[in-house]
Amino acid sequence: MKMRIVGCIVFVVLLSGCDKGYEATQTLTAEEYEKVLSAVAPYVIGKSDEFSFEERFLPANKPFYDNFISLTQSELVYFNERDTASLFFFQYRDLTSLYEHYRGLGGYYRTDENGRIVFMNLLYHTPRLTQVEIRERRKILFEEMLMKGHVKAYVGNKQFIHTPNNDFYYNTKLSRWDYTENSSWKFLQEAKEQAGIK
Repeated sequence: MKMRIVGCIVFVVLLSGCDKGYEATQTLTAEEYEKVLSAVAPYVIGKSDEFSFEERFLPANKPFYDNFISLTQSELVYFNERDTASLFFFQYRDLTSLYEHYRGLGGYYRTDENGRIVFMNLLYHTPRLTQVEIRERRKILFEEMLMKGHVKAYVGNKQFIHTPNNDFYYNTKLSRWDYTENSSWKFLQEAKEQAGIK
């Protein structure tokens, strides 16, 4: 009996040792990394005022996202590919802050047979965090997402998650953050519609 238990423990240890982990630079080749980073960028980065949400994915607008990635030191920190979806954590430096702050987004996407993203679900967007804070919290959030498929335990905790909240949620049909039904920010949407802004 003891030998069976020891054998099971050794087997589990060997299995966990074979796990490549989830750091994107370790689980993806350099070419794959760049491909995923470029594919995810239009979903996680705010669009330019020069084009609409629907135009985010046009090849003509790729330079906008490439420039943002370069300016903000954007990176794909974590990546884990499952049978049904690919989970990721995207991080960028928040240039609107007077200090050195970073923010990150985590979620998952599904692709078609050609590798194109056909469904995206962003589960969280962090608040502004220092380099030390984001290193600690991004791992906690990603591991929670890996284990449970969600981060509900942290929603509402402003130290970890900025959105979703009472005002914003991720609209998977439109692939963007959107106003909740009772959002206190809905007046901005109405003002934009009246001004004819895309």
